[in-house]
Amino acid sequence: MKTGLKILGILLFVLVICAAYVYSQVRAIEIERLSDDLHVLRGFGGNTAVLRTKVGAVIVDTMTFGLQGARIRQLARQLTGAEPILIINTHYHLDHTHGNPAFAEGTRVLSTTATLSHLKTLDTNFWIGDAAKFLPNETFDDRTTLQLGGKTIELVHPGPGHTDGDLVVVFVDENVIHMGDLLFQKHYPNIDLEAGGSVQKWPDTLENVMALAFNRVIPGHGATTDREGIREFQKFMQQLGAIGAKAANENWTVEEIQATGELTMDADYLPLKFIVALGIDREFVLKRAWQEATGNFQKGDGGIKN
Repeated sequence: MKTGLKILGILLFVLVICAAYVYSQVRAIEIERLSDDLHVLRGFGGNTAVLRTKVGAVIVDTMTFGLQGARIRQLARQLTGAEPILIINTHYHLDHTHGNPAFAEGTRVLSTTATLSHLKTLDTNFWIGDAAKFLPNETFDDRTTLQLGGKTIELVHPGPGHTDGDLVVVFVDENVIHMGDLLFQKHYPNIDLEAGGSVQKWPDTLENVMALAFNRVIPGHGATTDREGIREFQKFMQQLGAIGAKAANENWTVEEIQATGELTMDADYLPLKFIVALGIDREFVLKRAWQEATGNFQKGDGGIKN
């Protein structure tokens, strides 16, 4: 009996330690200052941008958990001296949207029309009850410009890549763009074919981004970069797409494409992980290229959602 209680006590202690570690990792947010008015927040999820305007703060993406959303809201008030008045969701994945409900009810939430559709159909279980109040309440299809408190913000849907609904935020006055998951900086990307993403079309979408005016780039995941960072990622996607097309033409199996040595533009890429690995690695992207090229996937039918 005493032995059993001792073991139970040890297990409970381990669980408490693990829970405390996960809590600390989730709550931890690193702040990078890009200008007096623009900051990047990095934590357990996609990169968040906070812009100060004369009428309130603008938030781009809200990470994965309500706890993080609350922390982002708190930091936005500290960094800008004002309450957030606008949330922009670059796309529908949970690590960019599930912090939305931590903000004030009635906050303006903006996305593309396609992203709102994906939230309602591919992430249905989350956006129910009170959470539904924080779905995008304003959408656009191709391009829109916002004038807020002395700041100009351009929102552009440059084409399919990560999904078919991704938008790019241009902070005109700061000469900075936030690309969401259209750019994974030095990380293997998630390619959500089921939500209209495309290996084959992604490079052209990045070319459309390059036509915008900016110097610095906030990726969806990874460190702040510049135009060359986009070019390097574009070359990786072009090579990945070419390998996928070759696999389809030569009737490769998925095992054969995953074993190929032809993918060379990923020499310094890292798998994406949040405390634990998510399976978004070299084998994953090669499989996705094969699935698109051969048609071996079903739209609206799952896939890794990050």
